[in-house]
Amino acid sequence: MFTDESGRLGNVPSVEMLRKTMKEPNCCAGGTPAFGKITVKSLMDQIGATVRGRLAEANLSPSENESRKFILKEFARTGKPPAEQTIVEAMKLPSIESVRRFIERLHKADILTVEGGEIVSAYPFSAKKSRHKVMFPDGHEIYSLCATDALGIHFMLGENITVRSRCPECEGEMKIEVKDGKIASHAPEGVVEFVSSGDHCGCTAKTFCPFMNFFCSKDHLEKWREKNPASAAGEMYQLQQVLEHSKNIFGDFLK
Repeated sequence: MFTDESGRLGNVPSVEMLRKTMKEPNCCAGGTPAFGKITVKSLMDQIGATVRGRLAEANLSPSENESRKFILKEFARTGKPPAEQTIVEAMKLPSIESVRRFIERLHKADILTVEGGEIVSAYPFSAKKSRHKVMFPDGHEIYSLCATDALGIHFMLGENITVRSRCPECEGEMKIEVKDGKIASHAPEGVVEFVSSGDHCGCTAKTFCPFMNFFCSKDHLEKWREKNPASAAGEMYQLQQVLEHSKNIFGDFLK
């Protein structure tokens, strides 16, 4: 379902609404909503293209793109972003200042997020603890920004993973194993994802990602929505749908 400009629900958006939504700029760049007020189906259909579009718009040189991928690989390996000096040495860059300018470009393009001069996230990774912990076969762990990002790490790195996520309603733990591109197991049985479709103004990591979570059951999701009316509008997804979305977004993120 879509909402028109007067807030009414309808099955099909007007051509003008689609044009407006697709052209809406990103909050990091200019202070306006990243996607406007749109529904989750519209968001999930276009989010992969949006992420790739941001990379294209950043117009990174081949060496800059290799530096972007180095940051992601180090994030995955250590659970935190590499230090500026590490980037200088690994990528043979001229100076720390050049790294800082590069990171600022990525921040403005909403490819990663900087707070206090430090990288705190780079899709799909979070340097801060989140609801979504991703565990690798060798035992090391990392946090993802959202539920979809957690599963996307499997496709981005090509590694089997185990996701441990906390339900926003009961704080109970859910466990999802992803192997060879498939959901190998999950517990409890009724795990679903919910993505809020309210107004989100700002960088995706700070506005959309906190509202893309796994719930241990449909019942707990409904209880949470009743307690959180401002975030209650949205769409529920089954795990197989989340898996497909995550592959679409992150499958070629390091290529």
